[in-house]
Amino acid sequence: MDAMLSEMTMSEYVHWQAVYSVEPFPEERADRRTAEIIQAVIMPYAKKIPDINELMPDWWGERQPRAQTPEQMKANMNMIKAASRKKKHGA
Repeated sequence: MDAMLSEMTMSEYVHWQAVYSVEPFPEERADRRTAEIIQAVIMPYAKKIPDINELMPDWWGERQPRAQTPEQMKANMNMIKAASRKKKHGA
C-alpha cells in the first residue's frame, strides 16, 4: 500500500478520497455487512452489544487495541472455560 501511495499524485489521491466518500470500496462494504450479521447473531447472548466498528477487521492496523483490566481478562477467560466445558459435556 505504501508503494502505491508513494507513486500516486496528490490529485489522484484526492480523486480516490472523493470516490470513497461517496461509495466505499466493495470489500469494506462486505466487511460491514458481515459485522452487522455478527452483531445480530450475538445480540441475544451479549450483555453489552459491541459497536459495528469493533466487529470489523482492522486490515491496516489503524485502530488502537482497547486495554483490558485484569478483572476483564479473568472474566473473559472464565467465559471461554465455561463454554469449552459445555462443549465437552455435550450441554
